[in-house]
Amino acid sequence: MKIIIFGGTPGSGKTSIIKFIIQELKDLKIHYVKFDVLNTDDDLLIKQKFGISTENKISGEACPDHYAALEIPKIIKKHKDKDLIIIETAGLCLRCSPYVNEGLAVNVLNILAGKLISQAEREIFRSKILEVNKNALIIDGNGLTGEGAIDVAKKIKESQEVKNTLTLKNSMPTAICGYCYGNKILDSEETLNRYNQGKELKAKIPNLNCGKCGFKSCNEFIRAVLDKKANENKCPYIKKEIKLKW
Repeated sequence: MKIIIFGGTPGSGKTSIIKFIIQELKDLKIHYVKFDVLNTDDDLLIKQKFGISTENKISGEACPDHYAALEIPKIIKKHKDKDLIIIETAGLCLRCSPYVNEGLAVNVLNILAGKLISQAEREIFRSKILEVNKNALIIDGNGLTGEGAIDVAKKIKESQEVKNTLTLKNSMPTAICGYCYGNKILDSEETLNRYNQGKELKAKIPNLNCGKCGFKSCNEFIRAVLDKKANENKCPYIKKEIKLKW
């Protein structure tokens, strides 16, 4: 099995170019997964058009890329009969895309940004990318015409098989603060206080995102409890006592 992960800002053309790539790899058994923060029917449209298995995973209140990192091993285990798994992440800040060493990492960049650019500007853009990552392979693509899809498909076929263990290319940064737990007051003391309250409650729940409390995620539940809109006992798995060292 091979794996390829597409990241990129919203509207950069990830889904469009993926469709052309699937067409080029129609001889393979493919499973397509889209991680997003909003409901979309892209997975259903791809399933209907190409006759492959697809799924759409909504992260809810969680970061879609962190959520994807947790879900990818489960997806691979469930679809061991597939030749290729294509994963498309929502594309937010691009700092957290869960690229793995055992698969291809694709960052879809829209260099047009709604206007025509010269060849000189294109070359400058390429040189800047190579300054950041000298080993990057830059493929000119077009989500409307399918340009570049053949080259990407070739690289997929040449890529290595997924082993038993997946490892991230880079650590994904995380930042949990009082604002993450729902603080709305722009004050450092209030933010710290909210963070401490959220951290204490976070330690008491299992982080299953099971929805049995009536909320989409554990973080959403924590915010509701801190806002006194829900009782912490609504979580069926909550630990009654916990000791934390600040």
